[in-house]
Amino acid sequence: MANNVASSDCEIRCCCEIDHCYTQVVVIGNGPSGICLSYFLSGNWPYYNGKPHQLEFLQERLNENQTLSILEQDLEYLSNGLEGRSSNPVSLLFDNLHHPNADLGLEEESCLQWIYDKNKQIPHIVLGSGIPGGAWQKMDDTLLTLSLSNWMELPGMEFKKWLQETRLGQGDNSGQTDNGNRAKVTEVAQYYKDYVQHMGLGENFYSNVTVTSVKKLTGMRVINSENGEPEIACQRCRRLEGENMFEVKGLARHNDMGTEEPFCIFTPNVVIATGTSDYPNRLNVLGENLNYVSHNLKKLEEAIMNEEICASSDPVLIVGAGLSAADAIIFAHNNNIPVTHAFRRKSNNKGQPLRNLPKLLYPEYNKIYTMMNSGAESNTNYLNLPQHTVVEFRPDRTVVLQDLNGNQTSVKVSHACVLIGSKPKLDFLPNYGKSYSLHKNMLVSCKNNPLDVDPYTMESNVEPSLYAIGPLVGDNFVRFLQGGALAVASNIIQKKIPTPPPSPFRGQ
Repeated sequence: MANNVASSDCEIRCCCEIDHCYTQVVVIGNGPSGICLSYFLSGNWPYYNGKPHQLEFLQERLNENQTLSILEQDLEYLSNGLEGRSSNPVSLLFDNLHHPNADLGLEEESCLQWIYDKNKQIPHIVLGSGIPGGAWQKMDDTLLTLSLSNWMELPGMEFKKWLQETRLGQGDNSGQTDNGNRAKVTEVAQYYKDYVQHMGLGENFYSNVTVTSVKKLTGMRVINSENGEPEIACQRCRRLEGENMFEVKGLARHNDMGTEEPFCIFTPNVVIATGTSDYPNRLNVLGENLNYVSHNLKKLEEAIMNEEICASSDPVLIVGAGLSAADAIIFAHNNNIPVTHAFRRKSNNKGQPLRNLPKLLYPEYNKIYTMMNSGAESNTNYLNLPQHTVVEFRPDRTVVLQDLNGNQTSVKVSHACVLIGSKPKLDFLPNYGKSYSLHKNMLVSCKNNPLDVDPYTMESNVEPSLYAIGPLVGDNFVRFLQGGALAVASNIIQKKIPTPPPSPFRGQ
C-alpha cells in the first residue's frame, strides 16, 4: 500500500535552501518514467502475487524466490527469453508481470502486489521543467491516446477507475473512455499529476526547474562553504572519502516573482528521464523561419480556431508521415480545411507508423493511411505527394517541393506544418550527451542513436552511476518504460548506498 500523505507543494524551494545539498538519487525529468522511478524509490516494492502465468519458464523462475521483491532478484535471469514490442528485456519482464497477455488484447489481472515500507525509501529528487507529467502536459488536449487507456497507468493507481471517478466528478455520467478503450491526452496528463499527489510522492518533486549542468566530480571531498572558502567536512553534505559524486546545477523559476535562482545538488546517482520531444526536427531549408511555417500542431490549431485559416483558404501543407502529421491532418479535416500532404517515402513503406495499427482500434489513423495511398480518390479535400521533399518556403506562401527525379512542384498554402520528429534537450550533458550514446559522432535520438546503457540496469556503459530510462533508451510507450524504472531502482537498491544525513530542504 502506498503512502498517501501528499505534499501540497510541488514547487522547488529557493536556492538558499537547496544549494550544496545532498541526496542519493537525482532524477532529471518528471514524466511517467521519472514518476514511476520515484514510486519505487519511495519504498513501494513489487512482489509476485502467486497468480499463474501463461509462460511456464517465467512461472518457474518467479516461484523460486517468491518471498523476495522483484527489485531484489536477478532481472537478467527473470527476463531471459522474453519477447515483445520492446528491445529492453526488463521492460518486457515488467510488462509480462503487470499486463499479462496485453499484446493479445486481453486485460488480465496483474501478477504483482505492491507493498509499501518507509524503511526502504531511498532519498531522491525529481526535477522537471514543468508540472509532473512531462511532455504529456504539453500535448494537444483534443487528441486521443495512441495506446489503450489501461496501458497509460502507473503502479498502484488504476487508470480506468481514476478516469471514471474523475468524469463522474465533472458531471459526465458515462464514466467511459473515448473511442472504446482510449482516453484524451488531457485526461492522461491530469492522471499523472494526480498520481504524484495521491501516492505521496509530492515532496520529492520540484517543478519549473532548468538543469544546466551535470558534471562528474571524481573523488569529491573538498567543497565550498557558505563564505566561499574550501572546507573538508561540510555538515550539510557529508560523504565518504573518495566517493565519486555528480554535481547537478540549474535554475529554479519562481513564477510569482518571475525570477530564476541557481541551485546545486550533489548526488552519487543521476537518472536521465527527459524524453525526446523537447526540440522539433527541422528541414533546414530556405524560408523555414517564415511566420506561416510551424513545427507543432498547436500553432496550426490556433490559426484555424482564430479563423486565420478556413475552408475557402489555400490548403494547409503537412510535411511528415508519422502520428503527429496524421493528427494534424485529422484536425484540419475536422474543420473542413483542405490539406496537401508531403512525405519522403512511399506511402506503404514498411517503416510507416500508421501501417500496422489495428483498424478497429484506430479508425481515424487508418483513414489517413488509406488517403496516403489513394490521395484525392478517397478524399477530395486531400492531395498526397509521396516521395517529395521541401526545397524552399517563399515569403508569398508558395512552397517548392521536389520528387525523387528532381522534378519540382510549387504549391500555394495558407500554412505549413513541419512534423518530422523531435530530439531531446541534453545540453546539460557534456557534448550534448553524444559521448554517452551508441554512435559517439551523432546527436542522441530515440530511433537512431539511443544512450548506451546496460539493458538490465539502465546504467551507462560509459559513465558509472549515470542512468537513462524511457525514450532515451528506446522505450516510447508508458507500459514499457516502467520496466526501465524497475531496472534502475533494482540496481541502486542492490548497491546498498550508505544512508546520508537528512536533506536540509526536506520539510521546509
